[in-house]
Amino acid sequence: EVVRAAFDLLRARYVQPIDAGSLIEAARGPERNGREEGTPRGAGASPSTDSVDSLWDMFASRYPASVLGVPDGANPAHVAVRRMTQSLDDCHTSFSSNYERDSSALQRSDAYGGIGVVVRSQMSFAPQPPGPVVTQVFANGPASKSGLHIGDAILTVDGVTVNDVAGSLTERIRGLPGTRVSLTIDRPGATAPLEITVVRGEVVAPLVDARIIPTDGIGMVGIVRLQTFAQPAFGPFADAINRMRDQGVRAWVVDLRENGGGDVGLFVRIASLFISGGPLAHTVAREGTPRTIWATSDLQSGAEGPATPRLVDGMPVAVLVGRNTASAAELLAGDLEDYRIGRLFGETTAGCFGTSRIYRLPDGSGVWITVSALQTGIGHRDVHRVGLEPAVTVLRTRADMASGRDPVVDRAVEWLRTRVAAPVTTSHVFQAR
Repeated sequence: EVVRAAFDLLRARYVQPIDAGSLIEAARGPERNGREEGTPRGAGASPSTDSVDSLWDMFASRYPASVLGVPDGANPAHVAVRRMTQSLDDCHTSFSSNYERDSSALQRSDAYGGIGVVVRSQMSFAPQPPGPVVTQVFANGPASKSGLHIGDAILTVDGVTVNDVAGSLTERIRGLPGTRVSLTIDRPGATAPLEITVVRGEVVAPLVDARIIPTDGIGMVGIVRLQTFAQPAFGPFADAINRMRDQGVRAWVVDLRENGGGDVGLFVRIASLFISGGPLAHTVAREGTPRTIWATSDLQSGAEGPATPRLVDGMPVAVLVGRNTASAAELLAGDLEDYRIGRLFGETTAGCFGTSRIYRLPDGSGVWITVSALQTGIGHRDVHRVGLEPAVTVLRTRADMASGRDPVVDRAVEWLRTRVAAPVTTSHVFQAR
């Protein structure tokens, strides 16, 4: 029942037509036949010569034995659905083990039991680190108090090497407050691995981090890091900009390097703080019907309509991006670049572009499905599987992290020095690149 529901939803809702046979083959198990690299197995395939019902009947008649290679203790239905979504090679299409939790995650800011870090495995380091790298340590959190640093690479969790950890590394590190987790880490400059034990606590991930740095020649620069596009982030983000502007900030750095996207409604409100009118995005659904999303003048409700000048109107903006910048964060970065409001610094973004919905499955699990393609507002750019290339490429090494250096911020501030003398005007704003 669960597999059939996901199968039907994927075929009916996914942004491109999907071949039924390809989905069923994916559900069965590890692929036995090769395919062209980079081509999603099911998306855009020719219709199967067999009817959908006959293909399904062959699979269902032997279920669960028809799902091959199920790990011990795993739910074969969940394994099959996860394989179907993974076969599409689409970052917005995935299996969710808990519909209720994930369907409301972007509307709240929940505490969780953990150690207070962000860990990334997809980073551009040379040489490649021996494990996933800690890219953020939350101030006053358990990890911070135990001496874990950004730039540390995690080798083992409770004695298990990260390559052998079953399921998500994040889930393995999280746990009930008061319990302990032991980590073996590789630290830049250390001669041997370090052992660190952290007592888990209640953690609330910071949605927004803001600070002011004084600079020679241009006064104060406001740096605002937006962690995610979750609805509770709007107030802190807008308040930070208001407060820093009142304190005399004349230029801005918007840090989206760890922002994986989120709620489209919040994206509209955040983007409208920078863009004083015009289209912010275009979505194209499976049937080919385009929809334009406009800047808003009502930042409380997010209602679409003509917009008025925003909080940062006329001030230069540097936007920091990286491999973990995805979805709505890529859209914001692309719009700021297309409208000639901001300049991008850092690394090429994730190329995870589109809109998705989560659908409930009969057992309480869910499936995220990409329901429309996405384009930037006036540039009409679709960067899915490509990413945004920054105007200025700057890498931050693990050694930089360990020492507290941030060359991406430094290069951005250098550029801002040249722009304060010649600020952005509204005549620039509506010229596409």
